Amino acid sequence: MKIPFLTFAIAIFAVSAGGAGAGNFWASCNYATAQANQSLTRDGAQTYSYTAAYEGYQWGGGCWNNNDVDEGWGDPPQDVNTHGEGADCSGLVFKTWKESESTSNGGLYYWNPIRNVHGPYTAASFRDGVGAPNGLISKAVAGVMDGFASGTHVGLIFFRGSGGWDQIIEAKCESCGTNIMSETYRSQSAYGGIRRIGWTG
Repeated sequence: MKIPFLTFAIAIFAVSAGGAGAGNFWASCNYATAQANQSLTRDGAQTYSYTAAYEGYQWGGGCWNNNDVDEGWGDPPQDVNTHGEGADCSGLVFKTWKESESTSNGGLYYWNPIRNVHGPYTAASFRDGVGAPNGLISKAVAGVMDGFASGTHVGLIFFRGSGGWDQIIEAKCESCGTNIMSETYRSQSAYGGIRRIGWTG
């Protein structure tokens, strides 16, 4: 009786641990059509972005289930084929800002967190204001749910700070995941200010 029990215990551990590439999280995601939307408020964007907190980081990803557990923790970094949970930095901005998969479309589209979509933009794309919905602003005036982007990373202002510091919601890396972190992007020359065009409130 010990061998079946041991096999059962190992199976339960493998399912519950969810780490080190333990499975294909994308199998639980969907590919539903985005819902056209008329509203893009900064407090609404804050609320949406926070659903991604604690949900992990997946390079090239854009799917999470909002249960505050990274179900793909420990996946090899910068490998989209690991199919782990979470967005990467540009995928999180794309979904939070309700953007279209077409760079020429500046409309508003709601993406459910469990909908697996990354969008056409990289961090550098946001930094350079590529695409109809994306604009550039002075970092000095950047406020809640505006962002800072460099050639390799992008994050959104969750709370504006002082002295060059801000609370940034960001999908940062495989080991650090997605969360609100204190950052000095506002004072770093590598980062530029970015803003979604078309806020409604």
